[in-house]
Amino acid sequence: MEVNLNFFEQRNNRKDIIVNYEKWLKIIERMPNKKMHHLITTNNFEYMTNSQSINIGNNLKNRISIANLTLDKVHVGRFLLCRVINRCAKLGPLFTLIEDPEGEIERIALYNWVEHTALPVKVREKVLSINQVSKFLPIGTKLAIKNPYYQVASSFDTLINIEGPRINTDFDSLIRSDVPDDVIIIDQDDERFNKIKWSNDLGKGMNVNEKDKVYKVSVDDEKRIGTPDECHQKGNKYFISNDFAQAVDEYSTGIRHGLHNATLLANRAEAYLRLDRFKKALNDVEKILKRDPGHMKAAIRKGKALIGLKSYQESIITLKDLNLRMQTKTECDDNLITSIKQSVKELLKRAEMFDSENRYGRYDYKSIIDEYCEKIVINQDNDDWACGKGPRLDHAEYLIDDIEIRHVKKKGRGWVAKRDIPEGTLVMVSKAFKVVYGNEAPLSFRSIDFTRGYEVMNTATHLELSTRIARELIAEPELCQEVYQLYAGPEMVPMEYLDEKSLHSVNMKRIEKIVKYNFFEPRDEWDILYYSGNDSRLTKDYGAGLWILPSYFNHSCVDINIQHIIIGDMMILRSCRPILKDEELILTYCSPAQFYEERSTRLKSYGINCQCRLCEFERVESFRTKVRRIELFATYEKCLGPQLRLSFHSPYFDPSLINELNDLIAESNELRKDLPDLNFLAYEPKSDLAMAYVKIGKLRQSLPITKQVYNFLKTAQLLHLTSNAAYQVASRYARLGQMKEANEWFDVTLKELAEPIRGKFNEDEIQWREEALHLAKKLAPKMIEGARNKGLV
Repeated sequence: MEVNLNFFEQRNNRKDIIVNYEKWLKIIERMPNKKMHHLITTNNFEYMTNSQSINIGNNLKNRISIANLTLDKVHVGRFLLCRVINRCAKLGPLFTLIEDPEGEIERIALYNWVEHTALPVKVREKVLSINQVSKFLPIGTKLAIKNPYYQVASSFDTLINIEGPRINTDFDSLIRSDVPDDVIIIDQDDERFNKIKWSNDLGKGMNVNEKDKVYKVSVDDEKRIGTPDECHQKGNKYFISNDFAQAVDEYSTGIRHGLHNATLLANRAEAYLRLDRFKKALNDVEKILKRDPGHMKAAIRKGKALIGLKSYQESIITLKDLNLRMQTKTECDDNLITSIKQSVKELLKRAEMFDSENRYGRYDYKSIIDEYCEKIVINQDNDDWACGKGPRLDHAEYLIDDIEIRHVKKKGRGWVAKRDIPEGTLVMVSKAFKVVYGNEAPLSFRSIDFTRGYEVMNTATHLELSTRIARELIAEPELCQEVYQLYAGPEMVPMEYLDEKSLHSVNMKRIEKIVKYNFFEPRDEWDILYYSGNDSRLTKDYGAGLWILPSYFNHSCVDINIQHIIIGDMMILRSCRPILKDEELILTYCSPAQFYEERSTRLKSYGINCQCRLCEFERVESFRTKVRRIELFATYEKCLGPQLRLSFHSPYFDPSLINELNDLIAESNELRKDLPDLNFLAYEPKSDLAMAYVKIGKLRQSLPITKQVYNFLKTAQLLHLTSNAAYQVASRYARLGQMKEANEWFDVTLKELAEPIRGKFNEDEIQWREEALHLAKKLAPKMIEGARNKGLV
């Protein structure tokens, strides 16, 4: 205890603690990753065996300040209210600096806490950058640390010294928590804490222009909290610099001290809107409108918040009422009224569009594709989106009333038809709860090797997706149930058995499992996303997204009745054949053209043991047949296919390749003679055979083979390939000079491309070709260029 007392008498002041901490962070930032590995430790113990549940009541009687902490003691039954005032670093625990409302600051170490975020077990031994770790607990985050342990521990310098501490010189105080459930992140608007005044102004000294929002707390003399007007000005500065979270914090401080300040509430509402915190924005504007029903900005922001909350009809009523009231406004500046009228007009148009989409499934697909192609552009210099948030589209969701979730035998929950559904019917349009594209995963995550048996995460984007979902649930705990209702694997307790606390708590393990079993790859059928990136990370990892309602569709490799297309963060789902009442709606998670072993491995990652007729057939297929099919595929992929593609671009074509192709196709057909509609091995060689006949000038022999390929793909419901196959038929007819047939097949081409997106064209639709051509020019520009050269456009 002598060391403890000596240290306690020499404790550094606030300024010294911050200076020393920032020096320590700089040393870590300069340290190579290899030298950092000795700092990574495994945290598999706890200092407490009797962690006590604490009721953080309205009187806050259990709160303890830093000044009242006793060294070498676990303060059982008490909690420390604090907020983060500097960046974080993860060695073994997560380290940062915190301060309490009285202005006292201290180091804190959260053991096992990052382990309950989105990091797989083996990744915990990886080195994460300070900037990345700081995203777990951004500056300004308020915490309640239950049962805090105040101890004497190694100093900052000692933590990064391989030789260890030197007696009596390398010790410092530290607040420690080993139990993740004892660390509570406090909501900004938690009324229990709003009356507590904080002695220091956290905003002073922050660099709001840094891209990653990594701030340094000033070590100069601290400033007392200002007036509501000063908070208003600071909040506006943060808002202008797009730091909406910090703007919210400043406005909130002003509101607490200025009570019902309408300007601060209105500004905070707008900041909440920019953060997609629509419920909180609505709460703020409702407070304003209760006192001042004529507050125009509050009414506009109420309309925006209601749109964000998907209350479109209520938003329309609010905006129409505002529009009517503005007709009689005379006391305001004409320019201001004109500007507000224009804003209301545009917002009302948007709300009406959302309402039409949401209620009736009426979408302008041309504008959707235009928006997608505009937002998909990548800055080649830095791999970021050229357009703000990238391909996250501004449209509403839709769900047909003819389907419902039921229990499906041997499958769990699934979508089932309540009545007959015709082919081509729009059954659902879903927006991603969260989606992460390949160019959005943090660099520190991309260095992780995900191929070496990690239990949960598949790629860097899966890791980032789990992290973003967790942040969303921390900010909006009421959304937990929406996510937690999804399947999380056999080892996780189903949501219906969770207690009330668990239903509103962020459980990273559950989130990781939900992502594992429910993610979709946000890849469009036309690979626009892929080609827009060129050498971007998008070409290596398309990304991962969580779509809530589509996650209830079960899988089948073949005989599906639902086709899903992803455009940005929108998933469009249509029936691809007639569906009978009480029939389950199913889609495919992987290509049936893959070998059974490939499909099986992919499906196991979803926890699926597929019982479709293709899987059943291939399970009982003889070993000899399986081996021969693999040999044929290897011959085509490694030998015959490359030779053909080389010959296609050469002035000389080797006719003997045609004989080899015919032999391969014939043997493939023989191996799958009982189920010819499942002979997925043959359609690519057949496409090459048709092209080979074109190469040697035998167009008429090419034509029936090309039609066979189209018919096979159509029957197999590989709709993303049928438009190109139909175009090849049209192209052959055009080269033969049979333009009537060529135009008929080009019409088929356009419909095959457009109808999975916008639904079947009616026979009496005059403008159908114009719409289809518009979509084709955006989605398949090379095909349209070729069609134009052949006189088809």
